[in-house]
Amino acid sequence: MSLFDENWFYAPARQSGESLGLPPEEAHHALKVLRLKTGSEIVVSNGEGSVFSARLVSEQGRIEILECVRQEPEPPGLCLAIGLLKGRDVELPVEAACEFPIADVFLLKTDHSSEFEGQGFERLLERLRQKSLTSLKQAKKPWLTRIHAPQGLRTWREFHREIPLALAHPGMDTVPSPLPTKLHLLIGPEGGFSELELMYLLAQENCHRLSLGPTRLRAIHAPIAALGNLIARR
Repeated sequence: MSLFDENWFYAPARQSGESLGLPPEEAHHALKVLRLKTGSEIVVSNGEGSVFSARLVSEQGRIEILECVRQEPEPPGLCLAIGLLKGRDVELPVEAACEFPIADVFLLKTDHSSEFEGQGFERLLERLRQKSLTSLKQAKKPWLTRIHAPQGLRTWREFHREIPLALAHPGMDTVPSPLPTKLHLLIGPEGGFSELELMYLLAQENCHRLSLGPTRLRAIHAPIAALGNLIARR
């Protein structure tokens, strides 16, 4: 079986020989959109590092897990943190980022991020998590990228302070080579970080500047350029 030629689906499979139902949206896509028949073989990612070959065994979307065809015991070591953008602009870079092998996306409230007092983020999170699930199948990944609710920059950084940080900000590139096994990539909102935020971040020994070249990129494009830069270095 060529993994990249087969139809990929998500299901919480655990082991060979298991029988389970595809989630409703997955079953609809398999049976109504792709019109797969009973006996068709598919590929199932459980989003937790394992990919299985499976067989459709009923017209209600039940599948039989045949064998594990790919397994990555540890999630990717790279994570993305991004300042909130106005409107739904944050959805564009996050959707694209979820096609990369990254473990988490953290949404951050910063001094220059765009948000409204009392703003609820439930619908945003629901949309982003659905996009992450779609990207799991589109990019054919074993690990689902987790989307975290917005939190303050300093709160987030203090919780993850031991993890090296690649700060996308103009200046001399100081990201170490080879890259650390675990690395957080931090992208600011439109207008970048405030002076106080930069002082706070750059004062940390494991904070490194990541240069994206001499041109200035929009906040919706910078995360993708930065992720491509880091993954190429690996």
